[in-house]
Amino acid sequence: MEFEEIRPKIGFRIIYRYAGILVCVFALMMGAYLTWTNNAYGILSASIYEASRPTSTIMAMPKEVRAIYITYPTIESEERVNELINFAHETGMNAAVVNVKDGNGMYLDGRMQAITEHLKKEGIYPIARIVTFQDNYLVKIWPDLALKNADGTVWESRGSEWLDPASLEVWNYNVEVAVEALNEGFSEVNFDYVRFPSDGDLNVIKYPVYDGKKSKSEIIDEYSAYVVKNIKKVYPNAIVSADIFAQGLISGDDQGIGQKFVDLAKYYDVLAPMTYPSHYAPGNFGFANPAEAPYEVVKGTLDYGNKRLNEAGEKVIVRPWLQDFNMGAIYDRKMVQYEIRAVSDAGLYDGYMMWNPSNRYSAEKYKN
Repeated sequence: MEFEEIRPKIGFRIIYRYAGILVCVFALMMGAYLTWTNNAYGILSASIYEASRPTSTIMAMPKEVRAIYITYPTIESEERVNELINFAHETGMNAAVVNVKDGNGMYLDGRMQAITEHLKKEGIYPIARIVTFQDNYLVKIWPDLALKNADGTVWESRGSEWLDPASLEVWNYNVEVAVEALNEGFSEVNFDYVRFPSDGDLNVIKYPVYDGKKSKSEIIDEYSAYVVKNIKKVYPNAIVSADIFAQGLISGDDQGIGQKFVDLAKYYDVLAPMTYPSHYAPGNFGFANPAEAPYEVVKGTLDYGNKRLNEAGEKVIVRPWLQDFNMGAIYDRKMVQYEIRAVSDAGLYDGYMMWNPSNRYSAEKYKN
């Protein structure tokens, strides 16, 4: 289900934004309906979240989360969902990270409720993945909030377009999506792309809101504090997590994208460093091809993270993303098991999440 197909409620935001007088008139005519819409979807301002009421029960997070990643096309297929549930039962996996919003649109249309309830009944903890500031579809709806080139055209990198991470309206929209995901039965919301762009011609970017007076990490910190606070006004028991670049655990700086690992630990329940060995540059941890050394790369990264948290006196659940795809090396059972063992050997017992973009998982890689 594409974004515009589920916008009759959220569409009021666009009317409000571009034709304020019309909205005022319409609100007077249909006050009761508009009040319901705003309370449910958080359209006009952060204050409306205080009036929202939860409509779904939060499943308790497992002591050790062992998750697989599922895209929207896969979750649409009953056959594929049942295959993955059988896989989970066979291997002891107990959670699923499901795309509900990515760079191509938002997929919450009411039908997710049946899927999340089915997952819960099968003992599978449902996590909603929300891609945050990289959003090609919303750029088309709100081009004035998009990152631009000097000539006013939309800036892009490798086909990806971005919204301004400093925009309060974008912050509110992501809270809105998160609350709706929880309304539809998810028990955790997992924010990805919580950052400024990392590649492409960064020097030419013109930001419509961000003025450089604050650092990028201050903006990402403020966003994180804001969304977590407003989500938990509606769902106090929901878990809010964020995916982060693994390099931040090693370097300790914001890598130019605004993500400071120790700072973000103050806001989220869970931080998920993307410790895919294939994504590390040659020379990391002394390996010409880090993808061939999954145990050393994953454990080394997490050891750095533990050290930084201890030095700062911060505590947060660290639940890494691990690689289950062939890049830089063949990731067979041995390679996957090396990664999983590295997590526990680093003293982390809260689990891990497996990334396979095709959602094709082999039980043989995971069976004990």
